[in-house]
Amino acid sequence: MSTKTLHFGSVIISRSKPRPDNAVAACAYRSGKNLYDEKLEKSHNYANRKGVVKAEIFAPELSPDWMKENNWARFGNEIEKAEDGHNRRNSALLGKDFQIAAPRELSEEQNWQLACKFSRKINERRLAVAVAFHITEASDGGENPHFHFLVPMREVNENGFGKRYRKFDGVTGGKEHETMKLRREYFACVNQALEEAGIKGVRYDPEKQEGKKPKAHKGKHAAALEKQGVATFIEEYNYRVDIDNTMDGYYGTVREDWEKAKHSKDWESYEKYRLRYQLGRGGAMAARDAIQKTQSNVATPPVNRSEKATERAREGAKLASRQSQTWQERVTESRDGKGRER
Repeated sequence: MSTKTLHFGSVIISRSKPRPDNAVAACAYRSGKNLYDEKLEKSHNYANRKGVVKAEIFAPELSPDWMKENNWARFGNEIEKAEDGHNRRNSALLGKDFQIAAPRELSEEQNWQLACKFSRKINERRLAVAVAFHITEASDGGENPHFHFLVPMREVNENGFGKRYRKFDGVTGGKEHETMKLRREYFACVNQALEEAGIKGVRYDPEKQEGKKPKAHKGKHAAALEKQGVATFIEEYNYRVDIDNTMDGYYGTVREDWEKAKHSKDWESYEKYRLRYQLGRGGAMAARDAIQKTQSNVATPPVNRSEKATERAREGAKLASRQSQTWQERVTESRDGKGRER
C-alpha cells in the first residue's frame, strides 16, 4: 500500500499586520465574488478569479438564519462588526484560514463531499466555516485541488458571533493543539472517502509529516520562475527545510538512544551516541555552509564593497569551509582514552 501525505497549513487573518487584513476582502478572494465592505464603503471584486469551483458557508445548528443563507458579504461584514465591538479592535484576530490539499484520486464532486464532511467536524466545535474549493495548476503541470476553510475566531450562538474560541491560541495544560486534532480528523475523512470511492492501495497518513518543519507554499509565480531556471527565495528556503527535517529525524533517534543509555546506566553506549550526535551536527553544519557558499557574493563583490570588507568575507568563507570539512577529525582528536572530551 502506498502511504502519502497532504499539505495542511494555516494562516491567521489579522489586523495587526503591516498591511492589515480585512474579513470581507478575505471572503471575496476565496469565494471569487464581488463583495461590498460596509465599513470601508467599497467593493472587493474577485469575480474574475479563475480556479474557484465551489464556495459555501457551513454553520452550526444554533446559528442565526442569515448565516445559513450562504451570504459571503454579510458573513465577512459580521466578522468585522464582532471585532469592532471589543477593546483590541486594532489588533484583532479575524479568523484562521486552513489551506488544505485535496487528494487527486477523488473527483471534483467527491472532493466537495469531503469538504462538506470536514466542515461539519468544525461546526461541532460551535464554529462557522466558509469553504472555498479551488483547482489550479500545480508545479508538476497537473491539477492542484485544494480547500480554504476560513474559520472566524469566535464561537457562534443564536445571535451571531460570541466569545473568543481560545483553543486556537496554543497548547494549554499539556493537551494536544487544536490544529493538530483537526489535521488528524481531516486525514481520517480523506481515508474514509477513498474507501467509499472504492480506491484501494492508497492511504494518507497524518503522522508522515508531524513533527517536521513545514515548507513554504511555492505558488504559481515562483513555480513559473523556477521553470525558467531562475532561483527563488522559496526554493532556497524549502531546500534548507529539507536539510533541517532530515537532521531532526536523526537527532530524534539519537535522543531516544540517550534516554535508554541513561536508564540502563550504560555510559559507554551513551558516549558513543553522543559522538554520533556531534558528527551528525557537523554534517548539518557542512550542508548549510555549502548552501551559503553557493549564495555568497564573495567571488564577485558589489561595487560599493570595500576591499577590506571583501577580504573579511573571504576569510569568513575559508573558516566556515575548514570547520565543516574537519569536524570529524577535530572531534576525534579532542577525545582522550576514557571517551571524554578534553
